[in-house]
Amino acid sequence: MRTPKTTASLNLLPVMNLVTILIPLLLMGAQMMNLVVVDTTLPAICSVGCSDSDPTDEPFNLSVLVSADGLTLQGVDRGLEEPRIPCTDGHCRSLESYDFAALTRRLTLIKEAHPRKEHLILVPDERVSYEVIIGVMDAARETSDDRSLFPSVTLSGGM
Repeated sequence: MRTPKTTASLNLLPVMNLVTILIPLLLMGAQMMNLVVVDTTLPAICSVGCSDSDPTDEPFNLSVLVSADGLTLQGVDRGLEEPRIPCTDGHCRSLESYDFAALTRRLTLIKEAHPRKEHLILVPDERVSYEVIIGVMDAARETSDDRSLFPSVTLSGGM
């Protein structure tokens, strides 16, 4: 006598539960943010004579000091009528308070007086936000019509 065949049924419910839990977990672990790199240089430590510049050139240490009171240019005596660029409302509370257009105009005057110079030192105060530092770097690198000003920006310690 033959025994009747029994069909086996698959229980897919545990597998479906596992997939339902794993899909949101994998989505949460995926990278949902893009990081942007800001091209800058650090001050070099070297012995005397490691500079690429001509030794007969006059020293050029153009610095932009960034504080809660505004922007201040230092290191260049020619080409500046006023080294200080105050904020629009007297105290810089936000990114929009800084006058980046005035900084670009003054740096354009300096670049016309020193066309071969490309280095600028950025000295931010510790209370200045990251967005303001990036705004100053953008204003110092090129003009609105894509003329290069000071593409090599070096970050320095706070004031």
